[in-house]
Amino acid sequence: MSQGDSNPAAIPHAAEDIQGDDRWMSQHNRFVLDCKDKEPDVLFVGDSMVQLMQQYEIWRELFSPLHALNFGIGGDTTRHVLWRLKNGELENIKPKVIVVWVGTNNHENTAEEVAGGIEAIVQLINTRQPQAKIIVLIYWQVEEDYHERESEVHLEC
Repeated sequence: MSQGDSNPAAIPHAAEDIQGDDRWMSQHNRFVLDCKDKEPDVLFVGDSMVQLMQQYEIWRELFSPLHALNFGIGGDTTRHVLWRLKNGELENIKPKVIVVWVGTNNHENTAEEVAGGIEAIVQLINTRQPQAKIIVLIYWQVEEDYHERESEVHLEC
């Protein structure tokens, strides 16, 4: 389903520095350093849905005791997460569980392309972190064609 090089959502790409402050790359570099300094049992990776989890008490109560790392960056698409994972965010760690939550920002992609991008992420994780169980969370946006898009895509990993 990832459609290889023909699926734009499955081609790794660093995010553009729209603000001009190198914020995205700085966050990525911090995550790479965390991989060298910490030993997480659980890794969360994705977009703002993941990033914002740290602001809630549930993170401190349930996930921090699990030695969890949060590698969420607001605005990320499947392409950005793929790039980050291929460029250091899976090195030097051996988490037991990796939670993937991305796709909300893939506005320019079809549902099938987004599913293919997520599948490419899962395949990469399976290759680089074969010991890890992978949990994929999906947030479908409610749009006019919601039910049509929902029935179009069935992701098997």
